[in-house]
Amino acid sequence: MSITEAEVRAAALAELAKAPHGKLTTSQLIDLLTTRMSPTGHDADVATNRGDTYFSQKVRNLVSHRDIGTGLQARGLATYNSTDESWEITDEGRVHSGS
Repeated sequence: MSITEAEVRAAALAELAKAPHGKLTTSQLIDLLTTRMSPTGHDADVATNRGDTYFSQKVRNLVSHRDIGTGLQARGLATYNSTDESWEITDEGRVHSGS
């Protein structure tokens, strides 16, 4: 069964809530979420003409979809820093994550 982007967002918030200072890079999130969510099937396949899996692309979509409707930043749950490609959870994100 395919992992949804909503599930990726929820898991990312949980990992940010546990992280030192509530901050992780996108690459760190890919590693942590791959371990946590164990993608299989299509999600584990390497995307055509890319060097990463369909699952890692869903994690990267956190960045490209950050300001759209359900995006973490659009909802005030986390902020993205393009300089160091990191996410930082907000107070609202901590409430939403249950931490």
